[in-house]
Amino acid sequence: MRLSQTDLQQLLDEDIPMGDLTTRLLGIGAKAAKLTIVCRRASMVLACMDEAQRLCMLGGLHVAYAAQEGARLSEGEVLLRAKGDAHSVHAVWKMTQNLLDFACGIATYTRDMVDAAREVNAQIVVATTRKTPPFAKKIAIKAVESGGGVAHRLGLSETVLVFEEHRAFFSNDAELEAALLHVKRHAPEKPLVIEVHSLEEAQKFARMGADILQLEKFPIERLRQSVQALQTEFVHLKLIATGGITLQNVREYAACGADIIVTSAPYGAPSSDVKVYIEAL
Repeated sequence: MRLSQTDLQQLLDEDIPMGDLTTRLLGIGAKAAKLTIVCRRASMVLACMDEAQRLCMLGGLHVAYAAQEGARLSEGEVLLRAKGDAHSVHAVWKMTQNLLDFACGIATYTRDMVDAAREVNAQIVVATTRKTPPFAKKIAIKAVESGGGVAHRLGLSETVLVFEEHRAFFSNDAELEAALLHVKRHAPEKPLVIEVHSLEEAQKFARMGADILQLEKFPIERLRQSVQALQTEFVHLKLIATGGITLQNVREYAACGADIIVTSAPYGAPSSDVKVYIEAL
């Protein structure tokens, strides 16, 4: 995932639509300046570092240093250094800070979830839903990726995922099974994913040809028993655990043996805290 130049220009335009009134009236715009951004919390995973650098360059700054995407920094460590005139520094610093605060918060939460889950299930994948913050999808997904997670679904056009809300339009199982066969015939390169709410539903749809089952809101013990039963009977199936999974309980869910954990929790993570220093040169 990568934000385009147009995306980044829109961020800048939101904050400085008609110039920087304060810097202009103070008469300091042409003076040389340095921008330094540092970590202000104990531990933070970096996301959108490429975008932060490009924001600075779009604003007319020269980037002298940028830390690596996905790195985990400690308090006081430097994320980015840039130089230019004071007008350019003041034009970009707040949006760059906002972007890093938001993205690094998601990345840090994601990395913490991934690390916790893999302590008990080394091969498990942590994926995030399409419940991204409005108008911030690219940033959120880039942050998840930087934290070691993946996107469960980027949108409705990407995957075939049959919910209970789809099944409501079929009057019986025979009609539904025919429709699922139609899906598999006409989208043969797409795995058929079906969300289920019980082991009985899971077994039924596995027999109808599901490639992946999404086990929605299963309590821990029921999830463990269901995963064991399904993996024994349907060795080809991939199993997803989802519904209410957070950093606080991810170990318990991961230990149940599912292949994938799907969560929205990283999107609600607290923002990271980066400190900006602006100095005259």
